[in-house]
Amino acid sequence: MEMKNILFGEKYNERKWLLRMEKRRTGFGSLLLACVLFLLNGCRIQTSDSTEIRVTFFDVGKGDAILIETARHSVLIDSGYDDTPEIILDYLAERKIQRLDYMILTHFDKDHVGGADWILEAVDVACVFQPDYESDSKQYLEFLETMKDKDMRAHLVVKTERLNLDGVDFLIYPPQQSEYETEDNDFSLVISMTYGIRSFLFAGDCEEERLEELLSQAEFGLSHDVLKVPHHGSKEKNTLDFLNAVSPRIAVFTCPENMKVEEDIYVTLENLGTKIYLTGQGTITCLCDGDILQVIQEIIY
Repeated sequence: MEMKNILFGEKYNERKWLLRMEKRRTGFGSLLLACVLFLLNGCRIQTSDSTEIRVTFFDVGKGDAILIETARHSVLIDSGYDDTPEIILDYLAERKIQRLDYMILTHFDKDHVGGADWILEAVDVACVFQPDYESDSKQYLEFLETMKDKDMRAHLVVKTERLNLDGVDFLIYPPQQSEYETEDNDFSLVISMTYGIRSFLFAGDCEEERLEELLSQAEFGLSHDVLKVPHHGSKEKNTLDFLNAVSPRIAVFTCPENMKVEEDIYVTLENLGTKIYLTGQGTITCLCDGDILQVIQEIIY
């Protein structure tokens, strides 16, 4: 607790106490670390000079919060709900991470932007990326107010952005239209990340029109090893086409444990040989050295 006080200050710890008094989850016991649920390319011993990246998909209910750690940098994609920031902040404290190089908000739904103000208050965030549209949601306005208080301005992604952090390549692909039928969701930024021969695709809450853009875009090859399934696994007319185009080895659904994957989505992924994980069953961590890809899930029981 003292370490967390030092890292995040009194406001965070007061918030943490309040959140614990109003826990969202009941009936769960202790945590069990289930080691090595999936290992791509078989069992190998990593040498001491290998450099791993760590990708953590937090269990924040039906919401997104994903942390990417390279050798010297940290990137947070989305921030979960307003009542789940302690999950992220506890992890940052455990990992002794006091600075995020980038926070990427894919769009402004409450399950993606809700914890952003708390993250900004608790840790140093060097740069915020967001799509170029506005929202009147309470959570987005709280995020804007905190940005103003900290004298920060977000970087609006209007064309494909490219980053390289410790040999990890990021492409941040913006929406291509100024209007969509499903306003917020189809404005989602999509992030393609490549490290060595392995690749990750974080597809936000893309729905039909945005998925069609992804199927026709030429910015990056759509096939990826790991897919953060768009919109928590909701099905669109072109979802199966999209899944076949990505052909992931691992698919992560950011959704509660009691949410069932649509049968034809499950069958499509199963036929592709995809391993399926749900964050509702516990926070998921992918470790990758550019070749071997290891998945660990913290099982809640």
